[in-house]
Amino acid sequence: MDDRDRGDSLIDDRAFRREQEALRSTWTFLGLTVDLPRDHDWFRTSLAGRSVFVQRFGEQILGFENICPHRFFPLRTADKGNGQIICGFHHWHFDRRDDAVGIPNCREVFDLTPREMKARLRPIEIAMCGTLIFGRLDAAPDAESLEGFLAGSADILAAFSRAPVKVQRFGRTVEANWRLMIQITLDDYHVPAVHQLRSHIGAADYRYWRFGPHSAMAEGHTDTLPSTAEDCAAGRYRPTRYRIFNIFPTLAVSLFSASHYWYIDIQQFIPLAPARSQWRHWVFPAPFQTARKKFVRSLTRPLVDPIRDRIVRRTVERIGNEDHLACERLQQVAHQPDHWQPILGRQEERVAWFTEAYAKAVSDAP
Repeated sequence: MDDRDRGDSLIDDRAFRREQEALRSTWTFLGLTVDLPRDHDWFRTSLAGRSVFVQRFGEQILGFENICPHRFFPLRTADKGNGQIICGFHHWHFDRRDDAVGIPNCREVFDLTPREMKARLRPIEIAMCGTLIFGRLDAAPDAESLEGFLAGSADILAAFSRAPVKVQRFGRTVEANWRLMIQITLDDYHVPAVHQLRSHIGAADYRYWRFGPHSAMAEGHTDTLPSTAEDCAAGRYRPTRYRIFNIFPTLAVSLFSASHYWYIDIQQFIPLAPARSQWRHWVFPAPFQTARKKFVRSLTRPLVDPIRDRIVRRTVERIGNEDHLACERLQQVAHQPDHWQPILGRQEERVAWFTEAYAKAVSDAP
């Protein structure tokens, strides 16, 4: 990391808050639609350092800042749930149009009706790509759409995120800055040391794609980002090698093989404080046909799938924990260097791309 990337936001609360405010109008991954299967299901998350929640209203998915405008009490005090928007402090009730429609003793206490109070929640702009839910705050009227922001990867992400009803979810709090956690997913040079593998990947085994502020690593040289997007849009994509797509700022979507069965791995890195982040993870079988014969799949999968799913989860958690330990060790010395000048090699090229995208997003913010 150089000075532009490190700044003080890795160690200073005030700089961290400035950084998050600068990113509030950037499309940011918030969660999956499969986490909202029923009417009035909701989940709580964070957007640019602000507590927010996303809720289903019939076919519509909306997001709001998690603060009651009356006395600023958090409307959602758990990570997920189901129910109307009712404040737990004074029982103010809000509808999907973010209006206060129920205020106890309103005429007696305020000399107004609930409608006349004009107390409203702060909405979040929401857009979806497949089952991926993105949000942003305070974007300019002419700001680019989510599809434009994804810069040619929308069809890929929509196809990769076709999650089944049953999804493995897990996560943890990590005592490290969110950018350290993102950067380790962009770094292919650390794998032998951190994950105890025997050798590094060779340059002939992979390629990097850069698109907008995002990037991808793809094993093999048989396809390109446009050809992959075209195959996904046409429904003919078939997995062959490992892929990981990093969508700026906090999303990573990867495709990997487990005993010839393919899985999708979605990671979210939520900034909580300069030295603290929340890691959320979704893992599920890839929604693509494979070369295995249909009758073999139908005979073996009911028996083998539960066992393989547990093994996959343990493996993914182990790899994540190894990465997180490395990030926490980086965080421990983040305060020491006055001028960090990294020596980035070819297998760390995507770290440099992320640094450039981050610097631009922060400097371009009003």
